[in-house]
Amino acid sequence: MLTTFMRRADGTARTIESAADLAAEWADPGAVVWIDMEDPTQEEVRAVDAVIDLDDEAWDDCLRGLQRPRIDEYENYLFLVVYGLLDPEQGADGQPRKLAAFCGDRFLLTVHHEALPSIDRLRARCQQHAAHVLGFGVDHLLYNILDAMADNYLSVSEAYEGQLEKLEDRSLQLAADESVLRELADLRRRLLELRRIATAQLDVIEPISEGEYDYISEALGRRFAHVRDHLLKVVEHVDSLRELGGGVRDNYHAALAVRTNAVIRTLTVFASVLLPLSLIAGIYGMNLPVWPSSAQRWSFWAVIGVMAAVAAGLLWSFRRKRWV
Repeated sequence: MLTTFMRRADGTARTIESAADLAAEWADPGAVVWIDMEDPTQEEVRAVDAVIDLDDEAWDDCLRGLQRPRIDEYENYLFLVVYGLLDPEQGADGQPRKLAAFCGDRFLLTVHHEALPSIDRLRARCQQHAAHVLGFGVDHLLYNILDAMADNYLSVSEAYEGQLEKLEDRSLQLAADESVLRELADLRRRLLELRRIATAQLDVIEPISEGEYDYISEALGRRFAHVRDHLLKVVEHVDSLRELGGGVRDNYHAALAVRTNAVIRTLTVFASVLLPLSLIAGIYGMNLPVWPSSAQRWSFWAVIGVMAAVAAGLLWSFRRKRWV
């Protein structure tokens, strides 16, 4: 899907829906253009490339595979590869979604194969106020996208924190089962992925915030420092959550040890009660001519009574010691 927003030199705006119209409007040297391509077709790629001559290798990188976040400077534009995340509370799988961007002096081209919240929000703003939004320049558009991504990273990490707190509550329960460990392992994997992406994204934002590129204004470069700070906060938050995850695992193992000890204590009590009863039954079953003789009718009930008395005495003793 190809969506293009253009602001002409006279301040008017237009939404372009065809490559032919894009080529015609591109002839205006004062026009500012944002082209968004979501899951583009080969025809759309060729049409855009015919208007804006872009490097073939950069095209290949943005259309294929998952590259590490990076920023490259070409003669007439910057090329960036960054990643967005969806909030897991919305049912997302936590997998990063790639966004490639070409940023020139008067155009921004974004290419992605899946929907991204940062792009969707900016597109909605442009549909209502394209002239105003594009009036700040294409570098400001890029800033809005990357800033929204960083904010969403923080939202994702906070959602993970909520999941981890629920796991912590479950891990403290004696009835906690192995599903706690499975869910914890999956959450720790997603936290590691978030940290890896946020750290790599920092390498993209850092040179922009330091004003190393001509296509980003110096004033806006200072605003990119806030994006960098947000990413640093995400990394620190993820590190603290990973430590908390270790505590959840320890809680589970502690609860497991308590359950195991309770089972062993119960078995020990039963064994302690049955052992003297087995001893009495074994001695009585030897059929020796001693009391109580098996020839006596009351002998069986006498032995049963002794066994019951021994069992009751042991249970009373265990209860006094709070073993049962």
